[in-house]
Amino acid sequence: MSLNINVNTTRISYYQYTTSVDANRIKFGVFLTLQLISIPCFLWLFYQFLRQRQLRQLHHHVILLLLLVSFLFVIIVLPITESYMYFSHIYPEVQQFCSFWNWLQYSLNIVNCFLMAFASVERNWLVFYPQLVRSQRGKFFFHYCPLVFCILYPSVFYAAAIFIHKCTFYYDYSQLLCKWPCYFYNLKWSSVDLFFNNYVPLIIIPSFCAVLYIRIYVQKRKMKQQAFKWVRDKKMIIQLWAISSLYLCMWLPTQLSGLINTYWDQYFLLQAQIDYIYLFPYLIHLIYPFIILMTYHKEMLTCKKAAPQGTFEQK
Repeated sequence: MSLNINVNTTRISYYQYTTSVDANRIKFGVFLTLQLISIPCFLWLFYQFLRQRQLRQLHHHVILLLLLVSFLFVIIVLPITESYMYFSHIYPEVQQFCSFWNWLQYSLNIVNCFLMAFASVERNWLVFYPQLVRSQRGKFFFHYCPLVFCILYPSVFYAAAIFIHKCTFYYDYSQLLCKWPCYFYNLKWSSVDLFFNNYVPLIIIPSFCAVLYIRIYVQKRKMKQQAFKWVRDKKMIIQLWAISSLYLCMWLPTQLSGLINTYWDQYFLLQAQIDYIYLFPYLIHLIYPFIILMTYHKEMLTCKKAAPQGTFEQK
């Protein structure tokens, strides 16, 4: 399906579905405001991670990587999107630019999803099977290897799908992301992208979060007997709940509506998708630093030096 646009008019038409150029300008204003607020928050968080040693412990690594990926999205990908929203057109009209934009946006989004899925799995290990990551061998296989996979796999996959896979490009410079890359028309590439890159993380996140919450509810009394470990685990659980809720609230409407469009009704919520649903994943990167600030506020808003590892100070 194609989108017909004349930037000198006030409407952008997607067959019978339309959105106004003025609406794009409003979205531009909203995103720019959130961007200007979130960047100082990102910088403050990075400063605190560098300053406080306890924030660089193993169970904080995935949180820091999620923060870094979202920061890259906000300072690189989001300005390109804002440019499109302001002009309702893509400049420059160059195929390589569209390919780079697609690669970067898809890679960062899926890296983010994979890291979040791993965080939900790793929290189960850290709470109930901490012995898995006590040795250097365990840390390598159960912590560092999954993190490397979560970062490298999406980048390599989309580089191969967009730059190496031979196909005819159908970019439209009047649409967000230039419409879509041509590998979408290949059943194998698009199926792997849809089911493994998108649906698998969105199934893992709620599934392992639910398992963690149920096991903690069942074993809560026993876990409270270990005071220091319970305080650490409780903080990780609350943090996981806050972050996973953000991801699921923003990704599920996009993926579910897309699934219904693909297999049942191609016009289901199409107008809503054009207007705002497709923008939900952008909000993850803009809201995420504030979620982290709220869950780490005690550590980051205190001027006291970090306590040595293995000790616990109770106020």
